[in-house]
Amino acid sequence: MKRCFAALLALSACSAKRGETGSSSPGFEDAEGRPITIANLPVHRIVSTMQSATEWLVLMGESTRLVARTDFDRQPEIASLPSIGGGLDPSAEAIAALKPDVIVGWRNRASADLEQALTPLHIPVLSFETTDTADVFRNLMRLGVLVDRRNRADSLATALRNRLRAVRRDACPTATTIAPTVLLVLWTDPPVTSGGGTWMTTLLETACLRNVFGDLTAAWPTVSLEAITSRQPDWILTSRGQPGQRLADLRNKPGWRDLAAVRAGRVLEIPGDLFARAGPTIADAAEAIVAARRAIQGH
Repeated sequence: MKRCFAALLALSACSAKRGETGSSSPGFEDAEGRPITIANLPVHRIVSTMQSATEWLVLMGESTRLVARTDFDRQPEIASLPSIGGGLDPSAEAIAALKPDVIVGWRNRASADLEQALTPLHIPVLSFETTDTADVFRNLMRLGVLVDRRNRADSLATALRNRLRAVRRDACPTATTIAPTVLLVLWTDPPVTSGGGTWMTTLLETACLRNVFGDLTAAWPTVSLEAITSRQPDWILTSRGQPGQRLADLRNKPGWRDLAAVRAGRVLEIPGDLFARAGPTIADAAEAIVAARRAIQGH
């Protein structure tokens, strides 16, 4: 759960600049949202501190361009690569020693610090926002440009969109009028959740659920237990621990244990690797949410 929250902290530090929203020609930007020109494309040596970007590159068949991995990259294609740690606080010295052509990471403070440290070495740091689903597909297209696999990126985008539609058709019967509400729990003390306009809200809608805080404009807001109690979500969604652990934890927490969803055991758990990755596994996450709900409902 801490790892998932750390990833969301990285996302919450994203710049508010959204200049590329709706753009059909995704470019590259630094940690401050300023345009970057990559002179020599395709690049051949990539360090990705962002697990979703790494997943896309592997799916594009470009794992040989990666020269490092993070501790949370589990693909067998890159298992032999050196690790740069968790990815949220990479060492500039360790990365520079790998002689990459480019670094790909979240748009956050760590990317800005890395960019500053590597400026004398002329190693560009490309910073990707990952707030909504438009970002998910825009980042895929950026990577396709970076490694000259635009057609492959297009195919992956089409396949992901089709899978998301299929999950929604399966999860939402035609007779469904109002979807149940769900509280997405990124942290419990204080409670941190997802607001409207995020890829997580879209993920919930794909699984035929409504974000109980979908009316909030902040992407990853901190909310009060009083606000949660007043809204009484039908379901609670969190990352998976040991079987039954999350439910037991919530039933032992003051305030949380009084929620109707907790009392009734309506706590959905999905694997941590799916919980906070805005990339090719978002359809897997939606399927996992649907499966967890059906298991609790007994059908």
